[in-house]
Amino acid sequence: MINRIVALFGLPTRRSRALLSLLGIVGLISAGISPSAEWWESRPVYAETAKGTPESHPALTQAKRLLDAGQAEEATTILRRFLTTSPKPELLDDAYLLLGAALYETKEFPEALKYLQQLQVEFPDSELSDRGKLMLARVHAAMGNVDLALPILVNLRTLSKDDTAKLEAMHLSGELYLKKKEPVRAIQAWLDEMALAPDDQAEEIHTRISELINGQLDRKTLDRIQELYSRTFPGDLASIRLIEFYVARGEDHQATRQIQQFLNRFPTHPYATKASDLLSTLQVRLKTYQYVLAAVLPLSGKVAPFSNDVLAGIQLAVELNKDHVTGTSVGLIVKDYESERPTFLDDLSRLLTDDHPVAVIGPLLSKSLPVMAELAERTKTPLITPTATIPNVRRLGGYVFSTALTYGMQAKRIASYAIVEQGYRRFCILYPETTYGRELARLFAQEIQQHDGEIIAMESYKEGETDFNAQLKRMKAEDLKKYGLSVPVDPTKMTGKQTKLDKKVLYTPGFDAIFVPGRAQEAGLIAAQLNFHDMKVPFLGTNGWNSPDFARTADQSIDGAIFVDGFFVDSPNPNVQDFVDRYKKRFQATPTLFAMQGYDAARLVLEAIRKGASSGEAVRDYLMTQRDLPTMVGPTSFGSDGTLNRSLFLIQVKRGRFTQLD
Repeated sequence: MINRIVALFGLPTRRSRALLSLLGIVGLISAGISPSAEWWESRPVYAETAKGTPESHPALTQAKRLLDAGQAEEATTILRRFLTTSPKPELLDDAYLLLGAALYETKEFPEALKYLQQLQVEFPDSELSDRGKLMLARVHAAMGNVDLALPILVNLRTLSKDDTAKLEAMHLSGELYLKKKEPVRAIQAWLDEMALAPDDQAEEIHTRISELINGQLDRKTLDRIQELYSRTFPGDLASIRLIEFYVARGEDHQATRQIQQFLNRFPTHPYATKASDLLSTLQVRLKTYQYVLAAVLPLSGKVAPFSNDVLAGIQLAVELNKDHVTGTSVGLIVKDYESERPTFLDDLSRLLTDDHPVAVIGPLLSKSLPVMAELAERTKTPLITPTATIPNVRRLGGYVFSTALTYGMQAKRIASYAIVEQGYRRFCILYPETTYGRELARLFAQEIQQHDGEIIAMESYKEGETDFNAQLKRMKAEDLKKYGLSVPVDPTKMTGKQTKLDKKVLYTPGFDAIFVPGRAQEAGLIAAQLNFHDMKVPFLGTNGWNSPDFARTADQSIDGAIFVDGFFVDSPNPNVQDFVDRYKKRFQATPTLFAMQGYDAARLVLEAIRKGASSGEAVRDYLMTQRDLPTMVGPTSFGSDGTLNRSLFLIQVKRGRFTQLD
């Protein structure tokens, strides 16, 4: 066969715009995608194959000429007539692809799909198969079915042995990902294209990616690009954009961190000199502040999202302080430190001795606290962990404080609700085999026993488990040995009708409530299975339940369930709502418990400075002695163990929503 239709990408010859539109460019525009001018000129559609001419057919040759001339309707007529003549099988794959292209040009997309799909079904091994798939993807895209087009392109990018088809699939994938508002995936597709393309085309792709990054990408997207390509293009451009973003917003601490990271990763980059000069300017500006507050958090790696939530809360508190307090300036230093890093101790020591912060907020994790506490004690710098759940932080040093929600606080509050407020006395506990689950189960049982309550049974499960029948049966058996009732009932006597079941056993639990300190996904399943086993008792939990999916579960068995948490975003408390509104406006996101705990930690230090504390020792004394420290949920104080005595929220699941009880 001659006149084979070649791939849509990378051929050295140039064709007219009519030819380009033939295999989909016009369709891309109609689908909301605008290829660059360079792409128009460098993506020819047809060329001769290396095959000989004996198998050519005049109708196919004429149709191709008409398509080349932009006369798609005339080509369609000829090709339809040709297919009615029972042509030789070896000509059909050409005919199907030509007709699919012609119908695409005339926007007869359903019929175009029909012939392109026939090409794949009848000729899966044809040399035109991959080119037909490209055309098929274009038709789907033109019809608005981007999610049908992309799998076809992924298949071509992965399996095609035709480099030109691969290149075109990569290019089109990027365009479609942009249409789906997935710029990170678009960039990856184009990077794959750039690696395979000739030098001149690679340069054009490089420019295309650069223009995208220098355009309107948001901070989260830039962060993701920087993370994925930390030491290569286009991570360098994303880093530069982030530096400019933070400088423009006056977030010197974030700009400083970004510049230091950039210089470490790209020391010979053309932007390095400008970055160094900017860093010097920011460091000079930092020294003009009267006081400095430091945040020491692992801002990269697996726990980075949690650290960034904490940092956002700290940042909001510092910015509000600037807006509302005159005469006292407080700067913020942010250090991306991880305690397992070999230089951690030296880095932290240098921060404390060179920058003299009035307090340090951190670390994120309990394991990092002992070593930081030792340095804090030595330099007389208050150390406030916003998230470490380790109990009694004061045993690590006299300068250590915690604004975290601890396991003990949760166990104490939910137990007090159950025993003191509701009068429950007997409990079962079903907990996950995790540190979180084991500790909360132990502490809850301890609280119940201290209030003269009774634990009927304790059972555990593996996180991710879905069948809890064995544990519930063992609970029921233990209950029946003590307080539970099991009464056999004859259904015939109750209904007056014969039944295949001779008897049914009605079980009445002897315990008042069940405590499940686990994740929302398991708690929902457990609630449904409790009902199945006639264990219809109040359902109690902890902040692992605080997920919208848990509240919205279709199973009504969780309705009325009660759990405890340190933060409730929908609380009617005016202070909470003010914080939520400010946070959303500032960061375009909903605050988390970690953000609130970081906010409170910073706010307490700022309040100490406002009340006259001018050194680390003075801040420490203020935090230790004041009984009415301002927090989001009201005045409180630090306990003798160094933990903030914060009020917790009791939250109830009610008709698919969370509502605050207290």
